[in-house]
Amino acid sequence: MNSDIRNRRKAISLMMMGLLFVAAAAAQTENSGYEVMKRAKDRPAGNDMTATVLMKIVSKNGAVKTREFTMYQLNQKDGASSILIKFSQPADVKGTSFLNIESARGEKSQFIYLPSLKKATRISASDKNKPFMGSDLTYDDFGSRNLEDYTFTMLGEESLEGRACWKVESVPKDKSGGTSRIVSLVDKESLLIVKADFYDKAGALYKQMTVLRSAKVSGIWTILELEMKNLATGGATSLRFDAVKYDTGLSASLFSKEALGK
Repeated sequence: MNSDIRNRRKAISLMMMGLLFVAAAAAQTENSGYEVMKRAKDRPAGNDMTATVLMKIVSKNGAVKTREFTMYQLNQKDGASSILIKFSQPADVKGTSFLNIESARGEKSQFIYLPSLKKATRISASDKNKPFMGSDLTYDDFGSRNLEDYTFTMLGEESLEGRACWKVESVPKDKSGGTSRIVSLVDKESLLIVKADFYDKAGALYKQMTVLRSAKVSGIWTILELEMKNLATGGATSLRFDAVKYDTGLSASLFSKEALGK
């Protein structure tokens, strides 16, 4: 074999190795922790959504409280979004409304309207991790999280109830909060976060969210039931989403502080 043939074969071999390296690097970037969480955040969710929700709060000793509300969500083309919650049952929370407004950059403004005060009050940053309406959810659990506020690490893959998932660790850059890291399972098919484990500053698991049921509604993957367990208190809160509708033409004027209580 002459030297020209050997050199050509060597060049082709090096080229193929280079192409394989590029392909592997591209796949790694596509499925990096950040990219997976970005895909989950950017998954199709319609222009707007309406649902009736049954909230069930179960204490450590088994006592059960239920609350019913209607949830409205508006997604704008620039990435901004708003969530409005209006409570209808029981009587002691009827007329209470909660509004979460999120800018395209992930900045949140939250307000709660209490019928007894007849005015909307802003939820301060110091109160964002407080219980929402006596549940095991916090105000900060509503809306999405700004990806730029976290450092992500791909931990691998895991199966949950037969679903193939990516396992991603999210570590907040701001260390002042009560959560040191979140380990999430992202369903590869639906791109829904189907499980999230929350760890406190000491590294102990203190809260766990699990999606119990999901399905396609109008072609959009939708969470129909979820549970948030509070391992610190022994309590749990479940949300069941019924009568889910997408793209009904909700007006942006509905999602304003001034409209709360109307």
